[in-house]
Amino acid sequence: MPGLDQLAQLGGRRYGFAVHPSYADKAPVAGLLRQHAGVITAENAMKWRHIQTVFGGRDYTDADKVVALAVSLKADFRGHTLAWHQSTPAYLSVVSPAQFIRAQTDHLQTLVARYRGRIHTWDVLNEAIEPDLNQSDGLRESVLSKQWGSARYPALFELARAADPEAKLAYNDFGLEQDEPWCERRRRAVLRLLETWVKRAVPVDVMGLQAHLDLSRRFSAAKLLAFFDELQALGLTIQVTELDVRDSTTTGSLVERDTAVAALYKDFIDVCISHPAVEMMVMWNVTDADTWINRWGQGQRRSDGQPMRPTLFDDQGQPKRAFEAVAASLRQTKVKFDKKAGRNV
Repeated sequence: MPGLDQLAQLGGRRYGFAVHPSYADKAPVAGLLRQHAGVITAENAMKWRHIQTVFGGRDYTDADKVVALAVSLKADFRGHTLAWHQSTPAYLSVVSPAQFIRAQTDHLQTLVARYRGRIHTWDVLNEAIEPDLNQSDGLRESVLSKQWGSARYPALFELARAADPEAKLAYNDFGLEQDEPWCERRRRAVLRLLETWVKRAVPVDVMGLQAHLDLSRRFSAAKLLAFFDELQALGLTIQVTELDVRDSTTTGSLVERDTAVAALYKDFIDVCISHPAVEMMVMWNVTDADTWINRWGQGQRRSDGQPMRPTLFDDQGQPKRAFEAVAASLRQTKVKFDKKAGRNV
């Protein structure tokens, strides 16, 4: 049976997974990665707070392990993430803006330089918009916007491009994929931001769609395709970066729940493989046993106390109906990824 990445390559795309080294080399994940992974993302290992746990100290052990895993699999590697308000070391919230800028610049340049030539794409900036907070510019107010300055976000991309000219540079965000009013507001805010950057010749190449999908939300293929068209018109390629499907409110048996999850996966993947600007699709974790959604303190909980089933493989690494749906969609690819779709090719 061909793996998911082999099937994705029928359309000139790649398929992969975000992992942490604490479980990536253990069964069943290790075997599933060998069979299916053409892309590896560092789930947490490259986030600033994980590298710099104390002032002045840096530990790249986990980041090095995930990069080595990608090399061993001959997989493309996505670096995640250079600037994100939730991964900023806590002590930097109380330093001066000038001190913060020096620290963020040093962290970014050092991290990108360490892995120069081995990174396919960097998520340079993560989750910078929040239009429902009534900010006039639609941007999130955070330690990053206050200390670095939202007007200086383009400098993050310029620093990354200088540190590794060959890596693609992405802006990455959530809540852009489904047919809800708040998702539409987020799509408009992202497009305004990206249009401004493109006009300023900011070196952004990729829009990263996290795609944490939810069965409780509506889905419209037409609206998502229209959004993809708008991104392509800006000269950007599209990467699905953190794909999973929550079933927090779905009732019924496990078979019924898995069938509903599989249907949404199919609808979403069908859209992705029908657009020439979509370059890759990356799952956020591999099995239901390692998914972030079921970890204590993260994500939603089901009212019945049962764990959610958001990935393609169950706790034992066995393929579920979602896997079958994704594989079937990839086999039917008719529109190939256009490598010339982006501005920087």
